[in-house]
Amino acid sequence: MNIQRATPVNELLAKLIFLVLPTILISYFLLWNANDYYSILRDKALQQTMYLALGMAGSAVFYGFRFRFLPTFAILVFGLYLIYKGLDSTAVGEFDMVAITFRFYTFSIIFVAGWLIGWGFIRLRYWSVFVAALMLTVCVLLTAKAQVDTVEKLMIAFSPAVLFSVYIIYAAEQIYNYKDKSKFFWWFMGRRLVLFTALAALIFAGVSYLLKSEIEETVAQYGGQGEEGENSMLKKNADSTFNIKEYSRLRGSLGRTNELLFCARIDNYFEGTDIPNPLYLTAFYYTKFDTLTETFERDSLIPYNDLFEPDPSSLPMFFPKYDSTVIKNSLADKLRTEVEVEIYNKSLDPNTYLAPHTGFFVQPITIEKDYRDQFKTAYRTKSYVSELNSAYFVYNSQDEPLKTFQEQRFNVLRRVKGYEDMDDKFMSYYTYMPGDQKFQRISDLAKEVTKDAKTPLDKVLAIRDHFLEKDEDGKQVFTYTDNPGIPDIPSASKLQYFLFENKQGYCAYYAGATLFMLRALGIPSRIAVGFMTVDRSDKNKGWYWYYADQAHAWVQVYFPGYGWLDFDTTVGNEDAEESPQPDGTPPMQPPKAWLAAEGIVERIDTVQKRMDMKVRTLIFKDNEYSVDSFVVVDMDMKIAAVYRDSVAVPLSNIQKGDEGTAVSYALAFKKLSERRGESGEALAKRFPTPAPIDEIYLKRQDIAPKEEPKKEEKQPEPISVKYIFLTVLLTIAGIILLIFATPYFVYQYYRTRHNMTKDPEKKPYWVYRTAGYYLNQIGINRGALTPMQYARDVVDPQFNTNFVAFMNVYLKQKYANQKLTSADLNVTNGFLKPFIKQVRSKVSFGKRLKGFLNPMRTLGFFYSTEDGMENKR
Repeated sequence: MNIQRATPVNELLAKLIFLVLPTILISYFLLWNANDYYSILRDKALQQTMYLALGMAGSAVFYGFRFRFLPTFAILVFGLYLIYKGLDSTAVGEFDMVAITFRFYTFSIIFVAGWLIGWGFIRLRYWSVFVAALMLTVCVLLTAKAQVDTVEKLMIAFSPAVLFSVYIIYAAEQIYNYKDKSKFFWWFMGRRLVLFTALAALIFAGVSYLLKSEIEETVAQYGGQGEEGENSMLKKNADSTFNIKEYSRLRGSLGRTNELLFCARIDNYFEGTDIPNPLYLTAFYYTKFDTLTETFERDSLIPYNDLFEPDPSSLPMFFPKYDSTVIKNSLADKLRTEVEVEIYNKSLDPNTYLAPHTGFFVQPITIEKDYRDQFKTAYRTKSYVSELNSAYFVYNSQDEPLKTFQEQRFNVLRRVKGYEDMDDKFMSYYTYMPGDQKFQRISDLAKEVTKDAKTPLDKVLAIRDHFLEKDEDGKQVFTYTDNPGIPDIPSASKLQYFLFENKQGYCAYYAGATLFMLRALGIPSRIAVGFMTVDRSDKNKGWYWYYADQAHAWVQVYFPGYGWLDFDTTVGNEDAEESPQPDGTPPMQPPKAWLAAEGIVERIDTVQKRMDMKVRTLIFKDNEYSVDSFVVVDMDMKIAAVYRDSVAVPLSNIQKGDEGTAVSYALAFKKLSERRGESGEALAKRFPTPAPIDEIYLKRQDIAPKEEPKKEEKQPEPISVKYIFLTVLLTIAGIILLIFATPYFVYQYYRTRHNMTKDPEKKPYWVYRTAGYYLNQIGINRGALTPMQYARDVVDPQFNTNFVAFMNVYLKQKYANQKLTSADLNVTNGFLKPFIKQVRSKVSFGKRLKGFLNPMRTLGFFYSTEDGMENKR
């Protein structure tokens, strides 16, 4: 290891005092804040700062002596791996193992980070710029997460990092530029730093005073939520559309925006009345929960997957897509009905499919021309819906028809007494509870709340009533808020804080708490994600308008035979129920399309306004008809509107070879009867000639044919801390296993070289190396002895072997350079195998195993002086 000229003591001391020490202080400030927002850090800010300080100070002093960085850093990392082996051997039980290794992992990461920072301060001229940028970035990220609602809080959260960033660059330059580190230097630095501190304080005070009103306005607007809509359940795409995030982390604040996303017509009413029965629109489900980050996540491997998830934007106009397996997987056959919904999309991602549970059908539909500026896409859905499902369960309406419906619904569900006949896999998945001790407290609460309830339904209602409970003053105990804050105890569980202390939260808190309370009682449940439906209109019954702040999460509960039913325990959120503006006029519904034919234009006559199309697929009255190759259909285009890529174009724009979809609303097709089992060709022969067409949608012609549109790739599920932790542990374990298996691999290498060597002049060398290495690994090392002394005084007396006889041959060939006789060759060729066997018989298996798991002995073998020389042979 090369050591260069050491850093002068005064310069090293100056860097420790003026660079390392302030960095330790700002690190403690940032770690203290980080512990508030990341439960994985476990409220150990002081301890973590000590780890960082140890790394920085140790590295600064160490590299002050000009040691090489790369080899010493590699040794440090290797040393940490070896320490892990020692920790592993001291752990008692699985819990101790996880706790100890986690603490060691945390220490290692922070210590190595400190080591790198300390090295940079000693060796790199402009390292201070990097450290300043790093600390400022971390501060910005932490400040964005804080619930900042006053100017004072903002200044306290932000100013330390800003001051440090300016200071560290200034101080580093002073140290590097001022070469004379005599007594005058310390007076110079002290005076400059005092002046710097006074000037910085004056500037910050002036900025705060002059810009106080602007800062207050910004804080009031964002209130710790970041940019409007940040941290919400929605993600805003680059094209300004929104889609629902595939995970939901419990946060101290939730951003919202009230932008209109879409409107929908839900064809569902209470039987025999004109009273609308609105239904929540579901996108997908959360069935996993990361206990460390408190994040709800999706799982693609759910049993009995009943989620229909098509991409409406990828389908040709009026061409349906359906999946009957989701109906089977819904495990429901009682009181089910089919509900049709039309979605008119304004700002929602066109790939997103929404439908009441359980959706099984989607069909893109047209938008009337007068509404195409407002709505971009539209589609029709069909759902297999329980007659017991209703969004009114949330509102607890006092209208008599609705109250009657509620009681009837509950009376039906009380027939379900338990889940004894359910599939074990289904039950174990949907009643899974984390093993953490804190979830036992939730279980105890659930049992206390439902102690008088006998049926699963009554237990669900008891939990709902728990969240609707009022105090002695008649005020709600649990309330809705987008800013529930964070626990007073840093790193405490936000879910526990909500349930037992703060009792304020938004939908994810209520849904999560309800989920675990139900699962603790053995009731299958999951979290549905989509949009809450609010009936705000008396004029346009059956029409509903959806804004971004109506993105919602609620619980679905499974009842045998009746399937999954929506139960939303979130208490009233008036902001989401009230529209930010009057709901608009619903788009006029286009007439029902009786025919949609997709194919290629064979001929176009713009004078007679006729067109022949080679049709490949037919949709007739919502049923798809197959065509073996194609069938030519003569079409009447006199009144047809032509669209190319959603833009109206004249009939003359159609050319032979264009691909498109022809649509007809004509009465002639409505009157045309369907025939069971009829092929597409036979159906086309019964079409009127020419077939009346109302619209044709052409693909773009001005560019090369595009590939079928791909779905936007889904955002990957956030990698949980547990996953990272286990991956790191497995990686470290693999490296450690490889290190400790190295002695055995080396031995096998020597054996292989010995067996493959046919040259009689080289054979003795590999016999000697193999035998010597084997003896070294079982603890019989040569030390300072000559090879002959080693064989005569140590090996043969202890193991009763003929090592001396072989050594005579080896030394004769090595030093006398004499040609080996046939007797010598016989000794060499017949020596190694019986020698190893004899030594093995004298040494216990445990001792041999321990020796061959000791890489340090291997290093000692290679770096012993004489062996090192011999290894050059």
